Amino acid sequence: MGTQAIRIAPQNEEEALAVKKLYRMLIHDGTAALVGPDNTRIDLPPTVYQVLRRIIDDMQRGKAVALMPVIEELSTQAAADMLGVSRQYLVNELEAGKLKFHRAGTHRRIFFKDLCDYREARERNRHEAIQRIAQQSEESGLYDTFIPVDES
Repeated sequence: MGTQAIRIAPQNEEEALAVKKLYRMLIHDGTAALVGPDNTRIDLPPTVYQVLRRIIDDMQRGKAVALMPVIEELSTQAAADMLGVSRQYLVNELEAGKLKFHRAGTHRRIFFKDLCDYREARERNRHEAIQRIAQQSEESGLYDTFIPVDES
């Protein structure tokens, strides 16, 4: 399969319906099996089953799925695209030491695993900040106070 990312998403309504049907089958715990074209049945190991469930769950929610090795190296543009930020913003984060990277010649490269760790930390920090703001608003009584907005 190589080290390239594989992006998976239902291509049409028929595939989307099949993914939803498959999701309903996979939400139950237990042992799953794969049946080949020659009707050979192989029980899936639990880790493979968990990966399959995760992929199908994301796909049935309408999300595209990308599979790649955790040691995959990404360019700054590819990493920025995955985060939904500009390449320059990502480069600034790299230079500030907020995300690990290494150089391949003159080019910056980011391991996929490091990008995932960074994204999770960013999400965690964002969630904690929202919680702090909500708590401060509640403590200062802003939830109970109506503040009119001048729309003129």
